Amino acid sequence: MAVKEKTVEKKSKLKEILVTEYRWENLLLLVLATLSTALSLIIIINKGPITIDSNFPVLGNRTNQLIFAWILFAISMMGIGLVIAPFITPAIPELKKITWATKSQFLDHSVRVLVFILFFVFVIIAFDIIVLALLNLINGGL
Repeated sequence: MAVKEKTVEKKSKLKEILVTEYRWENLLLLVLATLSTALSLIIIINKGPITIDSNFPVLGNRTNQLIFAWILFAISMMGIGLVIAPFITPAIPELKKITWATKSQFLDHSVRVLVFILFFVFVIIAFDIIVLALLNLINGGL
């Protein structure tokens, strides 16, 4: 009896690499995007520790520097957006469930917080006065 071979679908290595999520890739992307954002802002402001020499090919012209900086800034913002999006996306439905306090509830809670803060301000002031009086007695007695 002949054994029938199973056909195995060959997977593309490139597709496998692109689909696989690596543990530190988002952190690396965030660091690189932040650094490139800082670099682009330094070039746009034109004051800082980094300057582009006017003899530098293509980027020596101020107009080309600004074009390069704004493109770099846009790419950096997209990188930061890609890193932040997985955290914000699940939060949006939860934010839609929020119910805000009514005006009367808001005023009631605000008054309670202010009374609580004032109470502890007076407690701390009283403690300060008592401690200062005790220290004056101790210093005066020596």
